[in-house]
Amino acid sequence: MTARQVRTRTLITADDCRHDADDIDPTAPGYGAHLPFHSILQRCGLAWRAYLETLPGFDDGVIVPHLSADFLAEVHVGPIEIAVSLVRVGSSSFTLRCDVEQDGATAARVTVVLVKFDYERRHSVPLTADQHAVLGADLPAGGES
Repeated sequence: MTARQVRTRTLITADDCRHDADDIDPTAPGYGAHLPFHSILQRCGLAWRAYLETLPGFDDGVIVPHLSADFLAEVHVGPIEIAVSLVRVGSSSFTLRCDVEQDGATAARVTVVLVKFDYERRHSVPLTADQHAVLGADLPAGGES
């Protein structure tokens, strides 16, 4: 069994690639031919929010205590697709993977840990039994729970 994925599509424009690239991405000054890394992470954030919106019981707080990214190819002008899938579920956290795809290849892979968070009390809280059940249904065979 494979994990359920939520896929989002967006179009990268020339303006997206030029947007403050010199200030934010010092590895590519003056080029502006690819989407800066922070813009890729921002789009992944929108994609994992879209994933959460498909899950009942996940309309309240989560925070991001850890994120890792592998940038495998430049993201240039044109359409991209971000596939979000669940890879792990813990007691108060879960891990999602975002595969950023362009032109039939993976351009970036972002892994994010989301923690259930009580904003009033300012600390993490356990996932509910219902949330565990919903997430468990999305885990691939052999996934961590």
